[in-house]
Amino acid sequence: MVNLNIEQLVKKKLKNTLGEKFAPLSYSEDLYAWGFDSFKIVKLIVELEEVFNIAFDEEELLFENFATPGHIIAHVKRKLVLL
Repeated sequence: MVNLNIEQLVKKKLKNTLGEKFAPLSYSEDLYAWGFDSFKIVKLIVELEEVFNIAFDEEELLFENFATPGHIIAHVKRKLVLL
């Protein structure tokens, strides 16, 4: 899977999760400021696991891994061993 496709798919899942609140987010944008909460994070994690056929370990479910679009993209890439 190409890096660009990973980024596009993560952004699409973010848009689905944030709904109408979604705006073009920078890689360093604080998602919690955009209304992310624990429910939305769990929903996003489940969708990412399904789309990329990966599984996040319990110890990976840390705030810093899902705080910004850039963190999420980097974490998915690490799971896919692309970094």
